[in-house]
Amino acid sequence: MARLLHSSNVTLDGYITDRKGSFDWGVPSAELHQFFNDLFRPVGTHLYGRRLYETMAVWETMGDDDPVTRDFAEIWRAADKVVYSRSLEHPSTPRTRIESDFHPGAVRSLVDAAERDVLIGGAELAGQALAAGIVDDLHTFVSPVVVGGGARSLPDDVRIDLQLVDEHRFDNGVVHLHHRVVR
Repeated sequence: MARLLHSSNVTLDGYITDRKGSFDWGVPSAELHQFFNDLFRPVGTHLYGRRLYETMAVWETMGDDDPVTRDFAEIWRAADKVVYSRSLEHPSTPRTRIESDFHPGAVRSLVDAAERDVLIGGAELAGQALAAGIVDDLHTFVSPVVVGGGARSLPDDVRIDLQLVDEHRFDNGVVHLHHRVVR
């Protein structure tokens, strides 16, 4: 059965971007990028808010000579994408559809019917899914940096009990924490 996965790169103080919207602190090392590739390879569908989709859409035309980067681009292109946006009328990439509203029950049904895992990203969209209790696993990549403010990774006023499944430290000091939601 497929699972709904949430993945985020965060600072030690829990932000996905700094106050200026930058995430330049999160550039992955080759080792970490390969880990991303292996984590996302089995994912069949990506769920995005508009901002994260527009950030990720560069992978549609990315033509890098680096084999790890090229592999990530191929993984991204092969996945279906659902973008939740009221302002975006047409997708800029193939295998993408636009939904104007996020409905937790519809997403849960999509995951339950899927043959491959589904990935949800973006603080606001993932926050809605976490608040609705439909996320199964969290993959958090904690970078060794404090930015003091910005976009928070997790929503306020939501309690979720988690079980640590795995952790891994990378050569650049990033720590991956894989938690499963306890139901």
